[in-house]
Amino acid sequence: MVFDKFRQGADSLKALNKLRQIQNELSRERLTVEEDGIKVVVSGDLKIRELQIDGQNQERAIKAVNKAFGQTQKTVARKMQEMGGGLGGLLGGLK
Repeated sequence: MVFDKFRQGADSLKALNKLRQIQNELSRERLTVEEDGIKVVVSGDLKIRELQIDGQNQERAIKAVNKAFGQTQKTVARKMQEMGGGLGGLLGGLK
């Protein structure tokens, strides 16, 4: 019984480490779209890395959009937690 809990915890830790590895890999991926004088570079973790309009960098816009994405992710995570889902539910309550 105790060993089963230990094994579940170890399996959950392995799964969490794998998710972190995938997240790190995604953050290094880049997708570039250029259209009508606008260039956007987005990383695999859905963060805007570069935004240019007619060759001009738009650092303030990048900061604002990434902040909005971050707030949205927190809201989604909170809602999933309220519904009993989220990563904690998937990994047996590991937090």
